[in-house]
Amino acid sequence: MDKNRYSSIDFLRFAAAYTVAITHLTINHFQPNLELEIVSSMAVEVFFIISGFVLAPQIIRLATENIFSNYKIFLIRRWYRTIPLYVLSLLLTSLILNKFITLDLVKYLLFIQNFFHLFVVEDYFSISWSLSVEEWFYIIFPLFLIIISFFFNLKKKNLIIASLFFIILIFLIRFFFANHDDWGSDVRRIVLFRLDSIAFGFLLYFFKDLIVNNKKNLFKLFILFLIVSLITFKLFESNIEENLLYLKLISHYVIAIWGSSLLIFVYLLDKYIVNKFLIKMNFFLGKISYSTYLFHLLLIYIIGSFNEINFEFFLVIFTVSQVLISIMLFNIIENPILKSRPNYQKIYKSSFKE
Repeated sequence: MDKNRYSSIDFLRFAAAYTVAITHLTINHFQPNLELEIVSSMAVEVFFIISGFVLAPQIIRLATENIFSNYKIFLIRRWYRTIPLYVLSLLLTSLILNKFITLDLVKYLLFIQNFFHLFVVEDYFSISWSLSVEEWFYIIFPLFLIIISFFFNLKKKNLIIASLFFIILIFLIRFFFANHDDWGSDVRRIVLFRLDSIAFGFLLYFFKDLIVNNKKNLFKLFILFLIVSLITFKLFESNIEENLLYLKLISHYVIAIWGSSLLIFVYLLDKYIVNKFLIKMNFFLGKISYSTYLFHLLLIYIIGSFNEINFEFFLVIFTVSQVLISIMLFNIIENPILKSRPNYQKIYKSSFKE
């Protein structure tokens, strides 16, 4: 087992994916609901913080070892992890919705459907917006750090400064070029304006061990998380109900603080999880979280017409089906592909020290 893998974070990854799935299922079964939409949106933001955090060691290595071929290996490894299931889900969804022969399908395949603005006639594969942010981050952010490394020795302090500069750069792009009239679809879901959302997770990695890990501090952090959760929820609600630019500008930072407080809490909690069965269960849930996120809408499209069924029973059918499909996809597609990923070249030792 990877010593740098945390079972608690794997559970958080699954919890976020399942939260998105259940909120979408509930909305489909009943009717549109603002509160559920906000919960779903917040859950998606957790993925960004997690991605930046868990990928930080690899990205740090790319920026400090100056082995450009490892950048290509990094991209290949990420694409092996993300693209096969994405393409399968997209093709099946397109087939079921009769969108298979459309230009929109090509845009989804190339992750350009929401790069500058929403660039499709009908956003029938809406969950892909967050995956586009992820894919473009893999390309842009490490390359950004690698280019800076040609001019500066990127040790810890300089990496933090470079990350902050990247976040400021995205803020300026968002401030001057984003259309804040429709913050949700024209800003929050647009790649160019959201690359910093994952950079916050990367930045958090440098400060992960500053808090003394004891139960007293863990409790304080949990209380902080609850307070920030309420603030974040109300801020999302205000952005929808009011047209206040300053709220829209600070929203990205409030959601980053919220996601960071949750991830740090879960990260510190990990050392208290000692039950081997629970650890294995968390790792298992983490493994099926990606397919849970990718295929939940497809499953809703297939079984969502049975609205006359009791919702609790419907929820059980959906959950069991989702888990079985995810297990099958992991064993048949994901795991064999992950095992075939290329390894990084080991030419130089990184000079970076935490």
